[in-house]
Amino acid sequence: MYTCRVKRLLGKFAIVTGGSSGIGAACAEALAEEGAGVLACGRRFAPGACQTPVLGEVSYAHLDVTDEAAVKRVFDCVPQIDIVVLSAGTGTFGPVVNSSVAELRAMLDVHVVGTLTCAREALRRMQPRKSGHVVVIGSHAAHHAFTDCGGYTAAKAGQLGLTRVLAAEARPYDVRVTAVLPGATDTPIWDDRPGFDRSKMMKPAAVAGFVVSIVTRPEISVEEVTVTPPAGVL
Repeated sequence: MYTCRVKRLLGKFAIVTGGSSGIGAACAEALAEEGAGVLACGRRFAPGACQTPVLGEVSYAHLDVTDEAAVKRVFDCVPQIDIVVLSAGTGTFGPVVNSSVAELRAMLDVHVVGTLTCAREALRRMQPRKSGHVVVIGSHAAHHAFTDCGGYTAAKAGQLGLTRVLAAEARPYDVRVTAVLPGATDTPIWDDRPGFDRSKMMKPAAVAGFVVSIVTRPEISVEEVTVTPPAGVL
């Protein structure tokens, strides 16, 4: 007998940054499969007027999360913001002794400034309604000292600290904020880093499924969680 699966996010609208690849793209598809209207944003998408997403589908918009005016403009395209997944990211890797200040600033801009700007616009819409969920895709690097990851770790640690404050400030308004800290995940960030066994890494769809399992359960609040491959730290 055929049973129609209940779409748990029908009637909800979501915005996903970093939505052109990796975890962000997987989250956008997973949220749409649950019935949400999703606006996937990313720098790789062609510039142009963004469209209001249709329930159960993914629309696309160009967005640089470090551009404050652009963030406000794109977020205004969505009539009601129920879920925001902040997955925009960038990384430059190498020993600290070879690091450049420009590369560090670029990572801080995306991971910390971009998170602040996007979360701020989301909370301004969610708090008056006393409803909403912001998910920040961080990294377990915020808790580990990996070689060749000085700038990236600094950016992710700063992002995590900011997310903890966001959770505390949003809590009185019944808005949930979750920091999801994935371990090694098979995304394009590894394309220029040979020597890692990507077959042992999590797939973006697995992380996206975990995110969906959190946002579809309003009766619980998960404020910080680390998810890793079965092998642990790779």
